[in-house]
Amino acid sequence: MLLILLTIAIIALATYLYLKPLIDNLFYSVPHEPKYIHSYIPFIGFGLKMFKDPIEFIRSFYLKYGKTFVIYLASKRWVYFYDEQTFLTKVLKSSDLSIDEFIIDASVYGLSVSRQCVENEDIQQITLKQYHQYLIGDELEILNKRVHDSLIESIKLDAKKGQDNQTRIVNLFDYFGEFMLYAGAEGLFGHSFVIEQRNATPNFYKLFQEFGDACRLSFLRIPFRSILHKSTFQSRLEFVKRFSSLKLNNGESKLIHAREELFRSDKYKHLFSQYDIGALQAGIIWAAVVNTAIMSCWSLVDLLLHPEALEAVKQELKENISSSSTLIYDKETLAKLKILESCINESMRHIFNTVSARQAKIDTIIECLDKTKVGLRKGDMLVYPTFLKHFDPNLFGPNPYEYQYDRFIKKPNEPKAPSVMLFGCGPHMCPGRFLAINEIKMLITVIIQHMDIEFVNMTEQDKDDYRKKLPYDYTKMISSGGPKKGYEHKFDIKYSYKNLDIE
Repeated sequence: MLLILLTIAIIALATYLYLKPLIDNLFYSVPHEPKYIHSYIPFIGFGLKMFKDPIEFIRSFYLKYGKTFVIYLASKRWVYFYDEQTFLTKVLKSSDLSIDEFIIDASVYGLSVSRQCVENEDIQQITLKQYHQYLIGDELEILNKRVHDSLIESIKLDAKKGQDNQTRIVNLFDYFGEFMLYAGAEGLFGHSFVIEQRNATPNFYKLFQEFGDACRLSFLRIPFRSILHKSTFQSRLEFVKRFSSLKLNNGESKLIHAREELFRSDKYKHLFSQYDIGALQAGIIWAAVVNTAIMSCWSLVDLLLHPEALEAVKQELKENISSSSTLIYDKETLAKLKILESCINESMRHIFNTVSARQAKIDTIIECLDKTKVGLRKGDMLVYPTFLKHFDPNLFGPNPYEYQYDRFIKKPNEPKAPSVMLFGCGPHMCPGRFLAINEIKMLITVIIQHMDIEFVNMTEQDKDDYRKKLPYDYTKMISSGGPKKGYEHKFDIKYSYKNLDIE
């Protein structure tokens, strides 16, 4: 009897979730709504196809339905809107549309922090000001130096372990991902904090990965997640604890210092639990590293797959970093590495599932520059799919999927170099974008200067295939992904060090 009742309940729930979008369309529609594309899978909607390859999936809908259409995903309506000029000139300026509520929900559900500590308007304004104050100018150069020093320390520590001259095989993404985690942590939280994490158990990098997995499960509101993924959420709690009792004046950056003082100030401390503070600080390092580390690795993979690009970067480094006295982390030096930056932008253009989004605060109608109208319901997510622009043949030539390492360097016969939109737009454009690009430049520079790398499981056919399309894992959705499941071993490498004083 219990089994029958349970079966009936599951069928009823699935039926409700399937019919809900259709019922909502019947009772809550607004004028000028874009075409709604219904999925036969309840709740998940088109999630399975999105996980497989969101760029090609959305591109196929764009080619079939035009610049605007609606899909249902994880109980939310997503209005895809491929009209850059209207988005930039009208959507970003509309008081009826905002990203604030979405960011709040991402923190509440993703980090499991209390809503009161992130929806306070004073806190929002102060933290946004802190980002723009402490991630640019002289403070950025301090962060650059810390990141660079940490990368050098990591390879020296590893080189000392391997002085037996045995060939070592590692996974490129895990190996350099851990380097970047410690580098990002040192930049933000200081050298003493990193020393503690290097010597602590469980492993800091493994906890970082579990923290990210827990955030994704929570953000997507996967049913029964705390039961089915109990160990993942336990690891997230352990990771958060590493940040819950930070010691001030212990080498942390001005950004982290200011955040700690804000969270624990007499005026606002009632809003934050100890867990909230730890989770928000842990969220900073996750946001700083989760995309940067992966994109560093894919940029390196592309260089290794395209010898002409690697040689061009080596020549540029030779011209601009001519001696051991050159400060690689110096902003003027980093700014000169135009070919390397073009390579990075090209790799990110190829695989990064970039979008810019705003959420409707009320039922509203947008009048596009071409006089067409788009109706939005309260709560709709309006998404400008930047990645469609990144594969537009009108902007990137007849073969936009081809890797062209110097694509973003202005040519003599061109009015300007093409542009990409990798870090969002408007007032919520990623404030850490300058640090992110600098980190990638420094990691690749350090690798080229001090390491020889060779893929051990990648055949020539694999290389030819990956030059056409990298086996990128899109299932991460809210962050960058490494290789697709089953392809990880293809990115195992053997390596050795050179030009490195480890005394």
